[in-house]
Amino acid sequence: MKIFTRIENGVFVAEFTGKLDTSTSGDAYDKMVNIAKECGSKLVLNLEKLEYMSRAGLSILLMTSKLLQASSRQMKICNPNDSVKEVLEFSEFNSLLHVYDNETDAIAAF
Repeated sequence: MKIFTRIENGVFVAEFTGKLDTSTSGDAYDKMVNIAKECGSKLVLNLEKLEYMSRAGLSILLMTSKLLQASSRQMKICNPNDSVKEVLEFSEFNSLLHVYDNETDAIAAF
């Protein structure tokens, strides 16, 4: 699992690739803590290239959201593939986290 970052229209975007599961969650946690520190007030997690996400991955998303909310910052999620979207819906995380079909809509929602 890798996370690439960039700025798009003043919004910090983190792109996930690979799998976010128990074997990668420790590294992902460390990276997301650092991203939460440097992202400013707006963060979009682009999951387009994320192949798989387990419950451990859900924990990383929720932890990141809570870190940001603690300092009145916002996070949006976009582009989950069908299997990742299913995990988000089954766990009802889609009711806790803002999920968008594409990056443009996620950025525009700020």
